[in-house]
Amino acid sequence: MAGYGRWPLRSLYPRLFANNPFLVKVFLSSNRFEAIPHEALSALSSLPVVELPINYISSLNFSGFERWQYINRIVLTSNNISIVRQNDFLPLQNTSIHLLDLTSNKIQDLPDQAFLHLKTVSELRLNGNAISSFDIRPFLGMVSVNSLQVFGSLVHELLPQDKSFNFSMPYPIIRHLNLRDNMIQSVPNGAMWGFKTLKTLNLWTNKISLIRNDSFCCLLSLIDLDISNNQLSFIPQGAFSCLAKLERLNISGNLLQALSPDSFHGMLSIQIISLSHNLITYLYRAVWTTPTLHTLDMANNLLTGFSRNRFNGLSNLQALNISFNKITSYSVDSFAALSNLLHLDIRNGKHIYLNGLLKLLPNLQFLDMSNTFISWQSICQFSNNTNLLELRMERAQLRGHDLFDRSKNRSLFVGLISLQRLRLKGNYLYGMDALVFSNLSKLYFLDLSDSRISVLQSGMFKDLRSLSLLFMNNNKLLALDGEVFQGLGNLRVLYIQNNTISSLAPTTFATTQNLKELFLPGNHINTILPGTSFPMNPSLAFDISRNPFSCTCELKWFSNWLHNTDIKVKHPNQTLCSSASLRGLTNKPILSFQPSDYCGVDIGLVSGLSMAGVAAILLGVLAYINRWWLNYKFFLLKLAFFGYKEVEEDLAEDDYDYQLNLMFHDTEEELVLNTLRPVLEERLPHLQHVLYGDDDLNARMYLVDAIHDAIERSFKTVLLVSNQSVGDAWFMTKVRIALEHLNETGLDKVILIFVEDIADNNLPYLVRLFLSRNRPYILWTDDEDGQKLFWATFEKSMRTNRVLNNTIPV
Repeated sequence: MAGYGRWPLRSLYPRLFANNPFLVKVFLSSNRFEAIPHEALSALSSLPVVELPINYISSLNFSGFERWQYINRIVLTSNNISIVRQNDFLPLQNTSIHLLDLTSNKIQDLPDQAFLHLKTVSELRLNGNAISSFDIRPFLGMVSVNSLQVFGSLVHELLPQDKSFNFSMPYPIIRHLNLRDNMIQSVPNGAMWGFKTLKTLNLWTNKISLIRNDSFCCLLSLIDLDISNNQLSFIPQGAFSCLAKLERLNISGNLLQALSPDSFHGMLSIQIISLSHNLITYLYRAVWTTPTLHTLDMANNLLTGFSRNRFNGLSNLQALNISFNKITSYSVDSFAALSNLLHLDIRNGKHIYLNGLLKLLPNLQFLDMSNTFISWQSICQFSNNTNLLELRMERAQLRGHDLFDRSKNRSLFVGLISLQRLRLKGNYLYGMDALVFSNLSKLYFLDLSDSRISVLQSGMFKDLRSLSLLFMNNNKLLALDGEVFQGLGNLRVLYIQNNTISSLAPTTFATTQNLKELFLPGNHINTILPGTSFPMNPSLAFDISRNPFSCTCELKWFSNWLHNTDIKVKHPNQTLCSSASLRGLTNKPILSFQPSDYCGVDIGLVSGLSMAGVAAILLGVLAYINRWWLNYKFFLLKLAFFGYKEVEEDLAEDDYDYQLNLMFHDTEEELVLNTLRPVLEERLPHLQHVLYGDDDLNARMYLVDAIHDAIERSFKTVLLVSNQSVGDAWFMTKVRIALEHLNETGLDKVILIFVEDIADNNLPYLVRLFLSRNRPYILWTDDEDGQKLFWATFEKSMRTNRVLNNTIPV
C-alpha cells in the first residue's frame, strides 16, 4: 500500500482493516503519514511486522497495539522522529517485539530509561540520527539487547559515569555495540560503564586520538574490540591489560609511528592483533607477553627492516603479515623465535635476501614473497621447510638460472617435499633447467604465466605426477615438444593462451587424457597435423580461438574430429578460418568448414599438376647444375637495376665495440679458423674488432648474458648453420636471442651462413620463419664460382645495416 505517483497516502480510515483480522503484510513506505495510523492497524492482531519507512512521522503513538501478540518487528526508518519518551513504548510492553528500527530520523537526545518497556527487544537500531553524546542510561531496564546499533549518528562524546544518578535499575544485557562512523575523539576513564556483558565493541572510523590504560576496563566480557581508522598515534603500556577475555584487537588505519610489545602487556586471552595501515617505522626490542597470540598483522606500514629479538615471546604465533612495507633487510635470525609459525606474508617489500632466513621456520605451511626482489647466496634455501604447502614468488625478478644451480646440479625447491601450490607468475624464467621441478611430487598447482618462457625442456614436468592445474599464459612459447607433458597423467586444467605457438607435435597431449580444460587461444596455430592426439574426455572444455587456422583440405581430419566428438568448443565464433583458407571460408567459424563440400577429387587438376610437376623437376635439375653461375648473374643484375638505395642505420661499423660477431658450433671451428678467418683478414682488413666464437665472449658474465652483450655491441652478427648446430639447444638459443635483438632494434644486423645442405625436415621452425621474411642468408660452398658469389654477397652485407619494415615473431 505504498504511495505511487501524485497520490501518496496521508492517513488511513480507522476501520479500513476491520474485516481483515488475519492480514499479515501491510507495506506503507514512501507515503506522507505524519503519525502512525494506529487506529487502522490496531485491528490487525496477527500482524508480525509494521513497516512505515520514508514517511513524515514525527511522534510515536502505539495506542491499541497491546493486542499485537505476534508483532516482532517495527521499522520506522527515514522519518521525522525527534523525541523519544519512555511512555511511547508502554503499549508494547507485553508484546514479543525483537527489532525496533529508528534509523535515519532526527533524534538528538535519549532520556534515561527511554526503552524501559521494551523487555523483549534483541536488536535496537538508532543509526543515522544526531545523538551528540552516548552512555548506557537510556537503555537501563532492557533485558536482552543482543545488538545495539548507533553508528553514523554524530556522536561526539562518551559520557563518564554520573555519581548522582540513581542506579536502582539493573544494567542492560547488551552483547554487541556498534558506534562506528561517529565523531568520538577520546575514550575517557569509565566512559563504557555499565556494559559488563558486552562482547564486541566497534569504534571504527571515529576521531579517537587518545586512549588511557583504564579506558576500557569496565568491559569485563569484551572479546572483540575494533578501534581501526581513528587518529591514535600512541598506545600506552598495558592499555588493554584489564581486558582479560579480549581475543581480537583491531588498531589498523591509525597514525602509530612506533610500536612496543609492552603496549599489549597482560593480555591473557588475545589471539589476533591487527596493526595494518599505520605509519609504523620502528618496532621496539622487548619481549612479547602475549602467549596466546596466534595472528599478528603489521601490513601496509613503513618498516624498513627486522633485526633479531623483535618477536621474542611469540612462540605460539601461527600467522605473521608484514607485507606492503619498505623492508630492505632481515637479520638471519629475524624469525628465530617463531618456531611454530605456519603462515608468513612478506610480499610487496623492496628486497628479501634469504641467506638462510627460512631455515628456522620448520613448520611453515604458507609463504608469500611476491612483488619483491629476492636474492640469495646459496641455492639451499628451503631445505628445512619440509611442511610448506604453498609458495608464492610472483613478480620477484627471478630468472631461469636462479632456480637451478648447474654447478651443484641442485634445484632451489629441494626440501619442499610437501609443496602443493607454487606461483611463479611474472618472472623472467627463460632458460629453465629440465630438472628444476624434479622433487615436487605432491605439487598440484603450478603457475608460470607472464614469465617470458620461450622453450619448455622435454621432460621438465615428468616428476610432477600429482599436478592438476598448470598455467603458462602470456609467455613466448614457439612450439610444444611431443614429450613436454610426459608424466602428467593427473593434469586436469592446462592454460597456454596468448603465446606464439605455431605448431603442435602429434604426441604433445598423448599422456594428458584426463584433461577437463585445455586452453590454447591467442597463438599462431594455422594447422593441426593428422594423427595429433587430443584428450577424449567428453567433458573437456577446449578453447582454440584466436588462432589463424588455414581451413584447407590439410585440416580436413581436424574439422571432422571437432564435429564428431562430444567435447565443448569454447568461443566457437572466435575460432575462425584465416585468409589462407579455401575460397569463401575466410573469417568464417572453423565449425562451419565441411570438408566434404570442398575436398573432392579433381581429375583434371591432378593431371595438370602432374605434368607441371614433371616440367618443374626438369627445370630444377638444369637450374641446379648451373646454380652458381645463375645466382652470380642474378646478383649482378640486381645491383645494376636497384643499386643500394635503402633506408640505413645512422651509425657506422666503427661506432660499435665489435665490427663482427661470428657464432658457430664446435664442429665448425676448423672451417672458421683455417678458412674463413684468413680470408676475412685478407679481403676485409678494416675489420679490426671481431669476435670468433664463445672463447671471445666476456668471461665474467653468465653465458646467456654474455651472448646478449656480444650481440648488442656488434655491428653485425653472423651465425653458421649446419646439421650439427640446428640440433644443438645452445646454438638455437643464440639464434633466438639474435632474432629478438633484430626485432628490438629494427635493423638488419643478423646474417645466416649455411655451411652445408640441410633437409627441410631438419630445419628448425625459427630458421624457416627467418628465411620466409626475406632476411639475408648466404650459402657456403667449395665451388670456385660459388665462393665468388659468397664473398661478394658478404662484403655487400657488411657495408651497412638497413632498416626493417616488419618483425619476426620469436
